Amino acid sequence: MNSKIKMIYILLFILIMGCRPQEQGYLEYINDVKNKITQKITVGNTTTTVKWLPLYFRKQTGAVTDSKDSLNTTNDDFYYFNVRFARVATEKLSKEKIMYLDFDIQKDFTLLVKNDSIPPAICQKIENGMNGAYEYLLAFEKNEKNDKADFTLVYKDKIFGNGDAIFVYNQSDIQKIPTPKRQDNK
Repeated sequence: MNSKIKMIYILLFILIMGCRPQEQGYLEYINDVKNKITQKITVGNTTTTVKWLPLYFRKQTGAVTDSKDSLNTTNDDFYYFNVRFARVATEKLSKEKIMYLDFDIQKDFTLLVKNDSIPPAICQKIENGMNGAYEYLLAFEKNEKNDKADFTLVYKDKIFGNGDAIFVYNQSDIQKIPTPKRQDNK
């Protein structure tokens, strides 16, 4: 459990810290929806944005190092996602819905990889300070045999009235992600 908490804090650090200039092009590629690493679906007054966080992204943003400590030996054992729900605030959510968003939403995420349906190992709410926006860090355990397979993140909506949201990640799109060389003088 302690290593999971460490991973959560490290990944939160990724989401908060700024970009270094040499990594700007890479991060822009990851954030551009036309490249299918970040995907958006808008239904009604809710926009769901999902960003897959590949290992190289996490390395470039400082969440992972190349050292061989116990935390970093498992950094590629999970699929990591940042999920954000942004809605036009038409009405205030009930206490039951807020409790669901705070504690039970993880039950409605599933990662489909080949024939496996994987529940999240980690579902951490991120306080982003934005009214009407709910953000989460998700991690799903990888299986070695499925490491290079396409995968699909499914969210079964029970709160916004939008139905299921499905985000498909094809290996053909993942293989197109550039991996720039860092020019550190260390």
